[in-house]
Amino acid sequence: MEHSRKSWFIGLFMILIVILSWVSSSFLLNQVFEVNSYKKPFLITYLNVSSFTLYLIPSWKEIFNYSKNRNQIIDNEKVLLIDQEEEEEDINQLTPLVSKDITSNNILPLTLKETIKLSAIFCFLWFIANFSSNASLSYTSVASQTILSSTSSLFTLFIGAILHVESINSKKLLGLLISFIGIICVTESDSIAPEVIFSKVEVVIGNSLALIGALVYGIYSTFLKKSIVDESKINIKIFFGFVGLFTLIGLWPIILLLHYTEIEKIELPNSSTVIYLLLINATITFISDYCWAKAILLTSPLTVTVGLSLTIPFAMIGDVIFKDKIVTVGYIFGAILVLVSFALINGEEDTDSTTTTNNTIESNKQFSINIQDIENQTHETLYCSF
Repeated sequence: MEHSRKSWFIGLFMILIVILSWVSSSFLLNQVFEVNSYKKPFLITYLNVSSFTLYLIPSWKEIFNYSKNRNQIIDNEKVLLIDQEEEEEDINQLTPLVSKDITSNNILPLTLKETIKLSAIFCFLWFIANFSSNASLSYTSVASQTILSSTSSLFTLFIGAILHVESINSKKLLGLLISFIGIICVTESDSIAPEVIFSKVEVVIGNSLALIGALVYGIYSTFLKKSIVDESKINIKIFFGFVGLFTLIGLWPIILLLHYTEIEKIELPNSSTVIYLLLINATITFISDYCWAKAILLTSPLTVTVGLSLTIPFAMIGDVIFKDKIVTVGYIFGAILVLVSFALINGEEDTDSTTTTNNTIESNKQFSINIQDIENQTHETLYCSF
């Protein structure tokens, strides 16, 4: 239970890193898109995700020894089971059988083949969500994009409930409602920024892309938790490394297609400043997305999704510091609501996690009691026979 609580707090710390990183990334992309007009959402997303391939460089020894390490775990378990059998002879034959089943399901890490297969599926979901979110900003307002992106928490909750990763209750639904109200208050109060005029067709495209991004985010965050369950079952660096590799190899033809159709031409940035900003943004993505995956596995998809809504108050602070923005009472009130919703949902998720851990411990205790009863009955039978 203590380990579970410690892991949860580490996950919350990871969420904080992701929030700060994504806010910083937003300011950098805002600088690139608006000031320098380098609107290449597909290319930027492609380069950012492909950079994950660098995770494979320091992990090559781990990849080489992946199967060896997993087999070593299995061998150690076999030795433990043999020792148990020798000590308990035929009296406690049930114990090693159950221990083997529990170990196989909960401790053994994924094989290299399983990790690569998971990366291949995940990379396309990851890319679609990130590209949709980035591209939507070229066709609709930031306010609309923010509101629609916030629906990812709703998708995460219901998809998680279907896959038995999340549980739905009144407190979580209340937390989501408070979060939505807070986000609407913030975006509606954001009247200082200059408005950009979009055609009706562009608004429909932009809003649709934002909604698609939110839906796919809910799918892949829940899919990751469902597939891995616990962070000890996978090497996150190797997983993300292959996500980057599959993106690098599999999506470059689309870049050529977009170039020749002139939808998004391949062009170098028009200044060294833009190049530096893109490199910094790629570095931030490289680190923050790793922390995001760890946070998902250490806490829950819903906690991370709602937690990322905290980018709003941090972005507000950034606007005040870097852009001399004057915030309204409605903006501050909305930011407070987002904080309250995160505290409410995180507390409920933490309770669910603790309850699950307690149930597991109680189940193990009950199992031990049953085994002890079997041993006592066996000893009594042997004694009577003599």
